[in-house]
Amino acid sequence: MEVTGETSFPDDSGSLCPDPRSGSAVASGWAYLHKPIIVMVMGSLMAAVGGLLFLLQSSGVTEASRSVASACLSIGLMFVVMGLVWIPILKEKQRRKRYSEGA
Repeated sequence: MEVTGETSFPDDSGSLCPDPRSGSAVASGWAYLHKPIIVMVMGSLMAAVGGLLFLLQSSGVTEASRSVASACLSIGLMFVVMGLVWIPILKEKQRRKRYSEGA
């Protein structure tokens, strides 16, 4: 078996975000926001599960502990807020990066 020194990865730049100057369709202006959007979606799902557990427990359908429901709700809301705070930070970082490259 012949072993070559080539890797099968297309990009070894180490960057997780695509280069906005590359001109590809994937490298849109919103491409760097995928992580906070995922965090907000997962947080909203967790908060919804906590709310659902509260409703099911209060109606007597399930014997779920109230502390589990409140933990899911509070952790989910924490992730939603974290994602909402993360987006302006990333936008400011992109603006400063564009400004420093242009100057």
